[in-house]
Amino acid sequence: MPKAQNANAVVEAVPKKTTIREVARAAGVGIGTISRVLNASSQVSRETRARVLEAIRRLGFRPNAQARRILKRRSEIVCFLLSNRDFLHPFHARILQGVESYASTLKHHVLFAVLHYSPRITPEKIDLPAVLQEHGLIDGIILAGTIYPNLLRRIESIRMPFVAFSNNVVGMDGGQQYDQVGFDDFNGTLQATRYLIEQGHRLIDFAGDMSFPWIQRRFEGYRQAMRENKLKPISITIRNSDGFVDFGQKSARRILSRPSRPSAVVAGNDETAYGLWLSLRRQGLKVPEEVSLVGFDDREEAVLMDPPLSTVRVHKEEIGETCMKMLLERLHHPQMAFSQRILPTEFVVRETVRKL
Repeated sequence: MPKAQNANAVVEAVPKKTTIREVARAAGVGIGTISRVLNASSQVSRETRARVLEAIRRLGFRPNAQARRILKRRSEIVCFLLSNRDFLHPFHARILQGVESYASTLKHHVLFAVLHYSPRITPEKIDLPAVLQEHGLIDGIILAGTIYPNLLRRIESIRMPFVAFSNNVVGMDGGQQYDQVGFDDFNGTLQATRYLIEQGHRLIDFAGDMSFPWIQRRFEGYRQAMRENKLKPISITIRNSDGFVDFGQKSARRILSRPSRPSAVVAGNDETAYGLWLSLRRQGLKVPEEVSLVGFDDREEAVLMDPPLSTVRVHKEEIGETCMKMLLERLHHPQMAFSQRILPTEFVVRETVRKL
């Protein structure tokens, strides 16, 4: 049989939560003043602020986060939307890290969502994640991944503030205005190609899938460096490649089949450079003794190659931080003009370039 309960058992009282009204009475101010202090408003005198904070400390008051968000008319939550990329693409993961790091310093929260859609469907048929369709749930969006014009128009239709990672916007004619953050593709390969030329290289090929606009911009930087030194730019064209690594492998085979082999290759990104390195090594050619090689992006894998890859470094966390800052500016100043930030890149010299 179950034991009878002790009639004399003591029931512990649940501690009573201090309310904002009790803090207001203790500080001798109105509830509105308490809210302004909690939201760091400049409309409260130093003496009143000190009195309110002392009452909060003495009474052990903990503000209700949801109530504070209602007062601010913001959720303090933003969405990082990765479109048409794998979960989670290493490059964009570092951008997300920069977004989250800066948001956390301001006690904002970041939700992550993935979206796959066709660039050919009409904007209204893009099925956005539910979190974006709930009114008031998030304040704004940071768009990353491969971004097509129909997605930009879809986001605009729900009147949601957003900032786009501009390097991966495909198919825009420049006429549409929106907040955007990117990095300098052109000058990255311009610097890398100039470095190869300074090291004595004259026969330099470019290997990159130019169906992607960011690879096209990198080719333009390479071509500028070649032309200013009166050298002939050569772009390797590959059809039906299965991704960037495959493009690099097929590019290496194309290079080796030609009678005049280049002394150096500028790759459109680190994945293409890896494919080149892999295929050249399998054919018995050494990097950089026989072919020098540079990449673009400075992914973590670049230092794992043997030898480590010389490449153009993109400051990915800074891109994310800048996206978050720009989105907050838009939220605080909805009528301000659209802005664009292009962050610099830097060429990192490692061991895949030989001086001739």
